[in-house]
Amino acid sequence: MRKLSIGVSALAVAAAGITVTATTVSAHPAAAGKVVIKTRQVSPYGTILTTSSGRSLYLFSGDTKGHSHCTGGCASEWPAVIVPHGDKLTGVSGLGTIKRGSKRQAALHGKPLYRFSGDGARGQVNGQGVEGSWFVATPSGA
Repeated sequence: MRKLSIGVSALAVAAAGITVTATTVSAHPAAAGKVVIKTRQVSPYGTILTTSSGRSLYLFSGDTKGHSHCTGGCASEWPAVIVPHGDKLTGVSGLGTIKRGSKRQAALHGKPLYRFSGDGARGQVNGQGVEGSWFVATPSGA
Protein backbone atom coordinates (compact mmCIF):
# COMPACT_ATOMS: atom_id res chain seq x y z
CA MET A 1 0.00 0.00 0.00
CA ARG A 2 2.84 2.40 0.80
CA LYS A 3 4.38 1.84 -2.64
CA LEU A 4 1.03 2.64 -4.27
CA SER A 5 0.77 5.87 -2.27
CA ILE A 6 4.25 6.95 -3.34
CA GLY A 7 3.49 6.03 -6.96
CA VAL A 8 0.32 8.10 -6.90
CA SER A 9 2.23 11.05 -5.44
CA ALA A 10 4.83 10.78 -8.18
CA LEU A 11 2.06 10.69 -10.80
CA ALA A 12 0.40 13.73 -9.21
CA VAL A 13 3.70 15.61 -9.27
CA ALA A 14 4.29 14.65 -12.91
CA ALA A 15 0.72 15.62 -13.86
CA ALA A 16 1.14 19.00 -12.17
CA GLY A 17 4.17 19.74 -14.36
CA ILE A 18 6.56 19.96 -11.43
CA THR A 19 10.23 19.35 -12.19
CA VAL A 20 13.01 19.10 -9.62
CA THR A 21 16.75 19.81 -9.82
CA ALA A 22 19.05 20.04 -6.81
CA THR A 23 21.59 22.65 -5.74
CA THR A 24 23.59 22.29 -2.56
CA VAL A 25 24.17 25.44 -0.55
CA SER A 26 26.89 23.82 1.57
CA ALA A 27 29.83 22.21 -0.22
CA HIS A 28 30.10 19.66 2.58
CA PRO A 29 27.54 17.01 3.59
CA ALA A 30 25.96 17.28 7.01
CA ALA A 31 28.34 16.08 9.68
CA ALA A 32 27.91 15.37 13.36
CA GLY A 33 27.43 18.68 15.14
CA LYS A 34 26.04 20.44 12.07
CA VAL A 35 22.54 20.78 10.60
CA VAL A 36 22.74 21.86 6.96
CA ILE A 37 19.85 23.47 5.10
CA LYS A 38 20.13 23.22 1.31
CA THR A 39 18.28 24.63 -1.67
CA ARG A 40 16.61 22.85 -4.55
CA GLN A 41 15.04 24.17 -7.75
CA VAL A 42 11.42 23.01 -7.96
CA SER A 43 9.31 24.18 -10.87
CA PRO A 44 7.04 26.12 -10.68
CA TYR A 45 8.09 27.30 -7.18
CA GLY A 46 11.70 28.24 -7.91
CA THR A 47 14.37 27.84 -5.25
CA ILE A 48 13.09 26.20 -2.06
CA LEU A 49 14.77 25.08 1.16
CA THR A 50 15.37 21.40 1.93
CA THR A 51 16.94 19.23 4.59
CA SER A 52 20.40 17.83 3.91
CA SER A 53 18.66 14.71 2.57
CA GLY A 54 16.57 16.74 0.09
CA ARG A 55 13.21 16.79 1.95
CA SER A 56 11.26 20.00 1.32
CA LEU A 57 10.86 22.52 4.14
CA TYR A 58 7.76 24.57 4.86
CA LEU A 59 6.55 27.71 6.61
CA PHE A 60 3.18 27.95 8.40
CA SER A 61 1.29 31.23 7.94
CA GLY A 62 -0.25 30.80 11.42
CA ASP A 63 3.15 31.18 13.10
CA THR A 64 4.49 34.43 14.45
CA LYS A 65 8.12 35.48 14.47
CA GLY A 66 9.95 33.49 17.14
CA HIS A 67 7.00 31.23 18.02
CA SER A 68 5.48 28.04 16.60
CA HIS A 69 1.70 27.68 16.71
CA CYS A 70 1.79 24.14 15.27
CA THR A 71 1.23 21.76 18.20
CA GLY A 72 -0.54 18.45 18.92
CA GLY A 73 -1.86 16.79 15.76
CA CYS A 74 -0.42 19.58 13.66
CA ALA A 75 3.08 18.80 14.96
CA SER A 76 2.59 15.12 14.07
CA GLU A 77 1.71 15.95 10.48
CA TRP A 78 4.22 18.81 10.23
CA PRO A 79 7.36 17.77 12.18
CA ALA A 80 9.57 20.64 13.32
CA VAL A 81 13.14 20.81 12.04
CA ILE A 82 14.97 20.29 15.33
CA VAL A 83 18.56 21.46 15.84
CA PRO A 84 20.16 19.47 18.68
CA HIS A 85 21.71 21.57 21.46
CA GLY A 86 25.35 22.22 20.63
CA ASP A 87 24.86 21.68 16.88
CA LYS A 88 25.41 24.49 14.39
CA LEU A 89 22.76 25.42 11.79
CA THR A 90 24.22 26.37 8.40
CA GLY A 91 23.22 26.80 4.78
CA VAL A 92 21.42 30.00 3.79
CA SER A 93 21.29 33.56 5.07
CA GLY A 94 18.64 34.25 7.68
CA LEU A 95 18.80 30.88 9.44
CA GLY A 96 18.55 30.71 13.20
CA THR A 97 16.66 28.86 15.88
CA ILE A 98 13.68 29.47 18.11
CA LYS A 99 12.91 27.82 21.43
CA ARG A 100 10.36 24.99 21.16
CA GLY A 101 9.84 23.66 24.67
CA SER A 102 13.24 22.33 25.72
CA LYS A 103 14.39 21.99 22.09
CA ARG A 104 15.65 24.33 19.37
CA GLN A 105 13.67 24.55 16.13
CA ALA A 106 15.28 25.77 12.91
CA ALA A 107 13.86 29.07 11.73
CA LEU A 108 14.21 31.36 8.74
CA HIS A 109 14.09 35.07 9.61
CA GLY A 110 12.52 34.02 12.92
CA LYS A 111 9.76 31.88 11.32
CA PRO A 112 9.82 28.16 12.29
CA LEU A 113 10.68 25.54 9.64
CA TYR A 114 8.86 22.21 9.22
CA ARG A 115 8.81 19.06 7.11
CA PHE A 116 5.54 17.52 5.84
CA SER A 117 4.65 13.92 6.70
CA GLY A 118 2.95 13.59 3.30
CA ASP A 119 6.27 14.03 1.46
CA GLY A 120 7.49 10.46 1.03
CA ALA A 121 10.67 11.22 -0.90
CA ARG A 122 13.20 13.94 -1.61
CA GLY A 123 11.95 16.69 -3.91
CA GLN A 124 8.25 16.18 -3.17
CA VAL A 125 6.22 19.29 -2.35
CA ASN A 126 2.89 17.72 -1.40
CA GLY A 127 2.49 20.18 1.48
CA GLN A 128 2.47 23.26 -0.77
CA GLY A 129 -0.75 25.21 -0.18
CA VAL A 130 -2.28 22.71 2.29
CA GLU A 131 -5.24 24.36 4.04
CA GLY A 132 -4.12 27.65 2.48
CA SER A 133 -1.61 27.94 5.34
CA TRP A 134 1.46 25.86 4.46
CA PHE A 135 4.01 26.94 1.86
CA VAL A 136 7.40 25.73 0.70
CA ALA A 137 10.13 27.82 2.31
CA THR A 138 12.26 29.92 -0.02
CA PRO A 139 15.60 31.56 0.85
CA SER A 140 13.87 34.97 1.12
CA GLY A 141 11.32 33.57 3.57
CA ALA A 142 8.43 34.25 1.18
